[in-house]
Amino acid sequence: MTPHRPPAKPDPAPEPVADHHTVVRLESLGDRHLEAEVGTAFGRKPQVRALDAHGHPVPGARVTFRGTGVRLPGEAATVTVTADRGGIATAPALQPGDRPGRFTLTATAPGGRGPAVDFTVTVRPPSYRLELWDRDHQDHHDPQRPPLSLPLQAGPDSLLSELPSVRVTRNGRPAAGLRIAVTVLTAAKGEKSAPVLDGPSLRDAHDRSVRSLLLPPADADGRIALPPLHTGPRPGSYLLRLAIPSEDAPAGPAAPSAPSGNVLDIPLTVTPPLSAGPRIP
Repeated sequence: MTPHRPPAKPDPAPEPVADHHTVVRLESLGDRHLEAEVGTAFGRKPQVRALDAHGHPVPGARVTFRGTGVRLPGEAATVTVTADRGGIATAPALQPGDRPGRFTLTATAPGGRGPAVDFTVTVRPPSYRLELWDRDHQDHHDPQRPPLSLPLQAGPDSLLSELPSVRVTRNGRPAAGLRIAVTVLTAAKGEKSAPVLDGPSLRDAHDRSVRSLLLPPADADGRIALPPLHTGPRPGSYLLRLAIPSEDAPAGPAAPSAPSGNVLDIPLTVTPPLSAGPRIP
């Protein structure tokens, strides 16, 4: 009887030999953080270098970029580029998306065994400049006529109907169609500004007395006329806060926020009534 012999074990499959045409690793070049404002361009293009198992560059490697928070050419979900002679793959010009926030852009190589390279993308909200202009100021581009900056002052129960207009620009250009909100706030020294309950007021489209109002869109020159202001019966210090409402804010006038490039505060003083003084016989 022939003794039973275990089957011979197959020879182990040979491990693939990495050559100079196989990408096993990507390394980032430069800072992996991209930052830009909505509607502008990133200051640079992200780059990675494709490397083989020996750490040598792989010319002609195909590298794919994909991510959120950015606009790829042609509104595609991904874009694939070819590395140059030094194995460097450069993403095409990318534009920030319309939504501010922090996102990730990832570079990968087909068949690469190493980890992908992640770039952090920060998209900032758009920044605007709010300026006061005299209603009669027509030449906005005259450098000899700077924007008007007025302290507003009136007595109780007064009507300020000739307020300056507001001009909104972005990167030096008129922000036509943009809307801003105006809110009346307290301005007591040493205290945080807060909405007023019975101070100066504005009139809305229905002729109601309000203290927060969303103004009509800016015209082609970026100008918005401020509505008449009723000072009310209470003397004191106030602010007219002009602000661009956040896209994430609920519909209606913007809530009070800390002053920034998108906010302009106009001081308003309601002076006490003049006393009659002593009578002279």
